Amino acid sequence: MYNLVKYNIMDKNLIKQGDSILIGFSGGPDSVFLFHNLRLLKETLSFNLYASHINHMYRGADAQHDEDFVRALCEQYGIKLFVKRKNATDYANELKVTEEEAGRILRYNFFRENLKEVGGGKIAVAHNLNDQAETVLQRIIRGTGIDGLGAMSYEKDDLIRPILNVKRSEIEKYLHDNNYDYCIDKTNAQAIYGRNKIRLNLIPYLEKDFNPNIQNTLFRMTEVMDKDSKIIEKYINLKFEETLFEKDENRVILDLYKLKNMEDYELGRIVRKALEYLKGNTNNIEMKHIEYANEFIKYGKTGKKINLSEGYIIEISYNNIIIRKTVEKISKFKYNITLGSPLFIKEIGKTVMCKVLEAKEYNPNDKTSVSLDYDVVIGKLTAKNREEGDYIVPCGMTGSRKLKDIFIDMKIPADERAHKLIIADEHNILWVEGYRIHNSYKVSSSTIKILNISIMEEQNE
Repeated sequence: MYNLVKYNIMDKNLIKQGDSILIGFSGGPDSVFLFHNLRLLKETLSFNLYASHINHMYRGADAQHDEDFVRALCEQYGIKLFVKRKNATDYANELKVTEEEAGRILRYNFFRENLKEVGGGKIAVAHNLNDQAETVLQRIIRGTGIDGLGAMSYEKDDLIRPILNVKRSEIEKYLHDNNYDYCIDKTNAQAIYGRNKIRLNLIPYLEKDFNPNIQNTLFRMTEVMDKDSKIIEKYINLKFEETLFEKDENRVILDLYKLKNMEDYELGRIVRKALEYLKGNTNNIEMKHIEYANEFIKYGKTGKKINLSEGYIIEISYNNIIIRKTVEKISKFKYNITLGSPLFIKEIGKTVMCKVLEAKEYNPNDKTSVSLDYDVVIGKLTAKNREEGDYIVPCGMTGSRKLKDIFIDMKIPADERAHKLIIADEHNILWVEGYRIHNSYKVSSSTIKILNISIMEEQNE
């Protein structure tokens, strides 16, 4: 077994010399098997080993026993351990998801916190051949495409699975032969979760009545599907870039005309890719969501939007398709500005800094801030968001324009407009975030003092 794990790591290039590897360590047989193999390999392959354990707290004394076991084993072999205690049932209620999903979110968030603390690296998880078979069957039951049939891979992003081709029976034999203790989660033997039912009921039925080697068969299928999926992914990446206008952490903007002229299977994969970019994964993105989005893109009209899973929205805005996170409603706000002091605006999570400079300090090429003629500012300055009837005289124009019309021209969705920062004096709006300044406040050759405005995201110091 040691040689097989070593071969997997070297053949798949899962671990490089000097890497920091964080093992998700539950104390069960699979993770104990992985732990012992990695600790034996860490000197030979020259990597650093750490461990993380989540105590989900819903199994009472058993959960505490598992934590104590993991602590003792890490201490015995000098492996640094991170531990978190969080009730998975409560967390599931808080997130409005199943306990299984809550536990998964909790684990991987904690693993990545730990990984960041040790300076980055990879997370090693103990998924094995049996887990792979269970995952495939679970996805078939729910409904999946070729990507889902590819199931888990040896490596994805910062995750590695060095024992993915090892049977659970081989794991247990190895542990017994080497007298390695491990913990037993009694709930794994109870058909109370969908995955448990697949392991305890469906797989034995398939082995008995259809194919005694069903788990190996499914594993071989996943390897073929994974390779085919990678070919498709390369093609979709090219199509995605062809349709992409803009993307950031909050939204992806795509060319509506190009999307409408695609086949449904291409369109669906591009939508899926956009959601994956925003979410960081494709969890809970189901075929029904993709089909719903396809129909909307093909036949929807500008200004319309639909909700997908987990608070994501697809919206038509003129010639664009916008896929984004749901924007929380922002209440009206108005703050007095103190020159030279940063002002944090909690409603939009931005900090604005307004300061006065000498004209000689003016840099017309500065793209990080906005400069206006401070000599014509009237009274106090305020930072606010849009109110009904607001208007500005845009730079280069003589007539005023309503902010509502400006936002429409800028193709800013209606529920995002309240997030835009506005700077005003006692008579006029001087500047609208993402738009031009007021014509009367532009810097000229007669300007003596400059009002310099800069904003930052999430800077509450």
